[in-house]
Amino acid sequence: MKTELIKFNGIEYLKVDLEEIKQKDNSFFLAKINAPEFLKIFTVRPAEYDLEKNTSLANSFPDESEYYQHLIDDDKSKINDKNFQREPNDERISKIVKFLQNEDYAFFPNTIIANCDLINDIEGFGINEDSTELEFLELENKPESISFLKKESNSYFLYIPNISNSVLVIDGQHRLEGLKKASIDIQQQYDLIISFIIGFDRSVIAKQFYTINYEQKSVNKSLLYQLTGEFSREIDELTFMHNVAKLLNELNESPFYSRIKMLGKAPKNASSADKEKLSISQAFFIDSTIRFVSTKAKGTSTPPIFLKYYKNISDHIFIVRALARFFTAVERIKPDWSSPKESIISKGMGVTALLRVLNIVFPIIFINELNKNWQAIDNFKTEDYERVLQGLENVDFGTNGPYGKTGSAGSISKIKNDILSKLEYIGKPQDVSQFEKETFNRYTTEFNRLLNV
Repeated sequence: MKTELIKFNGIEYLKVDLEEIKQKDNSFFLAKINAPEFLKIFTVRPAEYDLEKNTSLANSFPDESEYYQHLIDDDKSKINDKNFQREPNDERISKIVKFLQNEDYAFFPNTIIANCDLINDIEGFGINEDSTELEFLELENKPESISFLKKESNSYFLYIPNISNSVLVIDGQHRLEGLKKASIDIQQQYDLIISFIIGFDRSVIAKQFYTINYEQKSVNKSLLYQLTGEFSREIDELTFMHNVAKLLNELNESPFYSRIKMLGKAPKNASSADKEKLSISQAFFIDSTIRFVSTKAKGTSTPPIFLKYYKNISDHIFIVRALARFFTAVERIKPDWSSPKESIISKGMGVTALLRVLNIVFPIIFINELNKNWQAIDNFKTEDYERVLQGLENVDFGTNGPYGKTGSAGSISKIKNDILSKLEYIGKPQDVSQFEKETFNRYTTEFNRLLNV
């Protein structure tokens, strides 16, 4: 494998020898590139989230259903423009610089995984012996950072514009940032092994990033959910709940407005007061709600209460409205919802406990109040959820209360049981365990049956 610089019409390209690697009828390519050459052309684009911009956009739509549809359409049309990566860790980069400077055997044996935009997409245009350098180099009005893949017999070559931002790194940014801070003498001693995943839809690339970083490394789960949600062309459970989180966080009238830490972190420019209200992470919210639309939960004692609506895309907005109305009722009954410093009710522990309560009481609501009519859910208003939640005001969610500031799965169960024991709607059961058994026999079993109809 070798690289060489070629020049045509005043534009410089890095010509890279590639080795094709076939796996499951698909191909990616290996290359060896000297560090200074690669450091000049690579970029990482950290995922971003602008609450103010998204809120303004959300408020420009007549209602939440139109905004939800926009999110789906926008993700499909702009998928290739979206950014993904995690923010660089300065401490980790400093350790890499020291490693490079001080270790005699400072190897980087694992590959840098990268992507670049091709003018001749593997699936769309095909790669063959007729593809020539001149055809590519003489094309007018091509983006200056776009690359070209050429096949000669059984050999592949990649032509990359020798400018910054022409290669997008999917994995390996910290090693590269460490090399950038090292001396040029050290840089020149490093040949890098690059895995080019090229010619595929950007959603495939994001999926690779997700798999690499979620399954092999400890990385911010909210970031991974953001990527999966925004790069998936088809609606799946995680993508859907990602959009639900976005809507609830961006709609002014939502009880979760500006309360969800998208990407798992507070915006850089957020005030101390705004940061304090960011009481639940995107990942925690999705993890706590995804069961409501999961087919795997069918037939259990806590069934997927919103599965019917999830299966019909035109009914998706019913789920958003139901969650917004339920937690607006919580907010009205418990004003400490807006004081996460003094209360855990709007933090992960409290929100999850309340969601478990909703999971248990919804089959009762569906059978007794909605009369087994799926569409009737949209007529069940905030005031109706307030009625169901009467008694919640008697539960102590204070940070100095029985559950403290933090907790465990056991604490969540205790809070859930405490809430159920106070609800007038279900008769304030003294034995919550017995109540849940009776509810399962009387309502949940019937609800599970109706899910299959």
